[in-house]
Amino acid sequence: MNSLATAPGLYFTAVRPAAEASPLRSDVAGFIGRTKRGPVDAPVRVEGLREYSREFGGLAADAITTYAIRGYFENEGQVAHVIRLCHPSARAAVVEWKVGELDDQGRWTANSPSAFRYASYRIEASSPGGWANNTSVTIRYRLRGASGQPEVDLAVTSPGEPNEYFTGLSPDTFVEEVAARSQLIRLIPDGQAARPRLDTPGPHALSWDLTLNGGRDSDSGQTPGKLEYLEAIRKLGDVSEVALVAVPGLFDDLRDDEDQKEALTALVEQAEQLRDRLVLIDVRTDDEDTEREGLAIKEVEKVLQWVEGLRGNTDDKSTRAAAVYHPRLSVPDPLGGVRRPLRNVPPSGHVAGVISRLDRQRGAHHTPANAPIFEAVDVTQRFDAAEQARFNTSGVNLLRCFAGNGLQVWGGRTLNLDPERRFIAHRRLIHRLVRAIRRVAEPLVFDINGPEMWLTLVRAITTVLLEAWRAGALKGARPDEAFRVRCDEELNPPEEQDLGRVLCEIEVAPAIPMEFILLRISLSGDGKLEVFES
Repeated sequence: MNSLATAPGLYFTAVRPAAEASPLRSDVAGFIGRTKRGPVDAPVRVEGLREYSREFGGLAADAITTYAIRGYFENEGQVAHVIRLCHPSARAAVVEWKVGELDDQGRWTANSPSAFRYASYRIEASSPGGWANNTSVTIRYRLRGASGQPEVDLAVTSPGEPNEYFTGLSPDTFVEEVAARSQLIRLIPDGQAARPRLDTPGPHALSWDLTLNGGRDSDSGQTPGKLEYLEAIRKLGDVSEVALVAVPGLFDDLRDDEDQKEALTALVEQAEQLRDRLVLIDVRTDDEDTEREGLAIKEVEKVLQWVEGLRGNTDDKSTRAAAVYHPRLSVPDPLGGVRRPLRNVPPSGHVAGVISRLDRQRGAHHTPANAPIFEAVDVTQRFDAAEQARFNTSGVNLLRCFAGNGLQVWGGRTLNLDPERRFIAHRRLIHRLVRAIRRVAEPLVFDINGPEMWLTLVRAITTVLLEAWRAGALKGARPDEAFRVRCDEELNPPEEQDLGRVLCEIEVAPAIPMEFILLRISLSGDGKLEVFES
């Protein structure tokens, strides 16, 4: 609280309403990778590019994920969950701030500001990394400010970041106020707690000019490793709102081919197990330096071999939870200067934005293809008709540039080659239905297992499927041609009821060309809801 609020009167404080996640949404992306700054190893929900920049900073030349996330929001993605990765040896920039001197009894000396609680503080960057090096902090202290009480002003200037100003802070509460309001620094008591000096309050004004240093992203240029990625993947799996997943910086951070495949396999298998999200996979580029020079690298065979190796490393059914996009995109780079105004980036971030946009405009059941890509200049490679056909049959979705229409997503297939598991639109329809069915089924997990509960479950799920049919997501002239829901005694014999489980069968017919898909829902006595798919 500001010291002004200690006087009687009426005070107003603007508080931003807390963001509420919605597990029903199927347009929210999750990103894992390095960013300029921000919280580490924990998912953070951000709405829009402005909030992302406030939490994680802007673009970083050595972190390609920052360009991908910018592309997501520029293509009208609205919400994202971001997990920032750092090497374990990363450290935050710091500086020691000595406020004054204490005597032998731990009291402030006569020339020290006795309004402070501690003799010294550690000013630390809000997150680890070299981004905060050379950050300057100017502190001004007044014994009697505008309120008539001791006040502290802080000015924080960090390279590449908006300046921060905090005025009129009370020395009693300024540590907490800076922690709540600053995106750049934290104040940590680092010395002996001071006893007040009653005979003199100390000087009328003091000032300090301090500079933070010692921050680093790693000891010697290391990047996050496989273990950091696997732990982040596990944490992102707990975020129910995420429906699209991308790891744009994976190939920059994990150089070993087996590590790359292990991380991607973990992502895909997790998505298949959850049945509510799609993994967007970029293609590994071997010759980064050549690509950055803008030369077209037509390594069709290498790309197809790599994709086939990834497919072979993953359970056959799980590959329906992943989609591969190629080639990279050339995007404007404000950090490149005059010599390199463009930068080639993995397409997963921009594609995630396109899918998110189309999801809200048309629905999850529409194919996220034949749609423009915003804020990109060109593709890094072009392919002839024969090469395009090979990519298409191999499950690789191309990004193409058309005269008069610009850049477009030109493919809507998953990594799975089975005709019944091939199309992204059908997978995302299932993801949307699973999310909706969970919403109506989970409140019933502790109801009495019997005909009344079965009927309630059937009615609730039928309502969800009717909405999907009316939106055109399911084929058939009548609802009974589009879906069937069954939950009866035949599916739930006494032996199943004794185990505390409820089975419900749902058959849906997505709009052509796919035939019926069978979903099974199991409600157990311990409150666990499971969805099985044939």
